[in-house]
Amino acid sequence: MLALCLLFPAPKLGCTPNPCTLCLANVYFPEIDYAAFTKFGTGWTSKFGGIKMNEREKFMYDLQGFLKVENFLTPEEVQALNDAFDANWDKAIPDPNSHPDGDMAGDLPRDFFSGMLTWDKPWCQPFRDLLAHPKLLPYLNTMFGRGWKMDHAPFMLAATAGTEGLRLHGSTSRVFDGTQHYSYANGQMRCGMIVCQFQLADVNQGDGGLCVIPGSHKANFPMPEDIARYEKDRELVYNVPCKAGDMVIFNEATIHGTLPWRAKQQRRSLLYRFSPNYLHFAGGVYETSMPDWVDELTPAQQAVLEPPYIYDRPIIEDDSVTIIRPKRVRPDGTIREE
Repeated sequence: MLALCLLFPAPKLGCTPNPCTLCLANVYFPEIDYAAFTKFGTGWTSKFGGIKMNEREKFMYDLQGFLKVENFLTPEEVQALNDAFDANWDKAIPDPNSHPDGDMAGDLPRDFFSGMLTWDKPWCQPFRDLLAHPKLLPYLNTMFGRGWKMDHAPFMLAATAGTEGLRLHGSTSRVFDGTQHYSYANGQMRCGMIVCQFQLADVNQGDGGLCVIPGSHKANFPMPEDIARYEKDRELVYNVPCKAGDMVIFNEATIHGTLPWRAKQQRRSLLYRFSPNYLHFAGGVYETSMPDWVDELTPAQQAVLEPPYIYDRPIIEDDSVTIIRPKRVRPDGTIREE
């Protein structure tokens, strides 16, 4: 049987629908940091729509093809993730995705970490906590509708001064690719696979690391090779500055890459990728049972690891804890019970 980046079939969670049909504005969930949602301006709606991005965030993402969310992770969350990497540094390997063409070349390969969800306790826990993080819900609900899923396995890229970059790439809108696209119609945006990059160390302008060509998710012509190699028209390329704890979420249709790392401090970028509930980018054959360690996850975290399907899919409610299993969630967010 072929291996898949995520070998997770549908677990039998045994969850019952949420009995509350009131507007969530009238319900208090102690697990939610309401102050954080107020800061981001995210509005609360009923379970029929799910919490969504605010209007400013929608404008910025629609315009640019990426969005930086400041202070997404708390200092404590950043510390826990960094401590886990420090304790498992022997697991680093050279990044197998090495394409440092042209002026993306460097003297060193990137360090690459994967398999964090299966690390020994307590080191696996901060990575598992990100699977259904309450602050993620507004973004993924808006981009996919409800019922999204993880695509690929999480990984981290680390770099020191002199580390190579990665050539620019992205599907754009030149041809339609259902696995990596951006579209907007009838008041809704929809995406193929997206990437959430959590920065665990500061990235200043010019340091290197993640770079994008803003607005390129709507481009209609092929990217010239010398731009992909970062040899000409460099002013088009934006090196996204971040503080530790910031998250950058970008569409796979957006042209993006990695600039060579030039800073004295180490680069630490943690990547989680998500897709709509009906597709999986990585491909492969699913096993018929969950790995044993998945039993240690919460029902919401298990729901993120489900394979692609529509009917009776577990849906994460706005508290990021409760699971419902409707027959289907319609494109407008309403629920079909039968």
